[in-house]
Amino acid sequence: MEQLTIIAGAPPAQQEAAAMHFEIVEAAKSAVNSLLDLGCKLKRMRDSGRFKDLGFETFGAYTEAAVGIKQRQAYSYIQVVETLPARLIEENAASGITKLALLCKLSPADREEVAGEGLAEITVTELQKLIEEKNGLAEQLSMLESGAAAPAAEAQAEEVDLDAIRAEVAAQAREEERRRHEEELAQAKREQEEAVAAVRREAEAEAKKKIREATEKAQEQARKTAVQQIAEAREKAASQARAQQEAADRAALEEARRREAEAMQRAEDTAKQLQLAADKDSARFALLFDDLQAKATAMVELAEAMRAQGKVEQAEKFMSALKRALEALRESLEVEGE
Repeated sequence: MEQLTIIAGAPPAQQEAAAMHFEIVEAAKSAVNSLLDLGCKLKRMRDSGRFKDLGFETFGAYTEAAVGIKQRQAYSYIQVVETLPARLIEENAASGITKLALLCKLSPADREEVAGEGLAEITVTELQKLIEEKNGLAEQLSMLESGAAAPAAEAQAEEVDLDAIRAEVAAQAREEERRRHEEELAQAKREQEEAVAAVRREAEAEAKKKIREATEKAQEQARKTAVQQIAEAREKAASQARAQQEAADRAALEEARRREAEAMQRAEDTAKQLQLAADKDSARFALLFDDLQAKATAMVELAEAMRAQGKVEQAEKFMSALKRALEALRESLEVEGE
């Protein structure tokens, strides 16, 4: 018997069809005591066409594959509940579906008569002959033999072995329930694993994104900090250099002024000592001589200060110019002295 498995989340029509199917299976377990219930449920499944929602093209394919009942036998159940009164079915359920199906061929009065004589006591063959006698319709009997009751021996064997049918249906139901439970567990496990994997992938992607963003932010901040520090260092160095140069220039200027003042003072002292106050030319000469010495000395000291500041090439140029000027002055004096 084919196992039916309805996955959670199936369409409502399929769920309703599955529920109807499981009711049929349960009814089949107690077919002897609930023949009427089984026939009604089979009729409902056939009339509603819901077996198609379970994946079966025909009602017969459904009964044989999913319920474990041959199509002919399923239609016999339906014929019985459609034709016979419920009381008559319940009273003669133990006689089997084949006999009840044959009983449908009789008129209501003949059904009551035959059932009252003890339907369980006669065989299927005897019942067929009785029906033939009462109806006088050989053609109907032939149809019965080729349809609902042929072969008679096989049908009788099926109904006689009701315990085997009940056991088979019960085993099928248990197996179907077990497989359904296992498949539901497997499906739940797969869904759980997929959910965990999805959460893990999402967490890993989010972590990588945050690490990448943090790295890029740190790199950008480090770059900005480095640029700012370099700019500040350059500005500080330039500021310190300017301050040092200004201080050196001020010191050199102050020193030149000091020496000039000292030279002036020495010139005045020399003029007084030589008593050259009346001789303006001598006094002027002495003053210019001291001034020349003071300025030459100041120029030498300025060149030394420039060397100390790293301006060696510029200091050398100044000293060379001073030497050339002094040399030219010396040569001029020698020419005049001759």
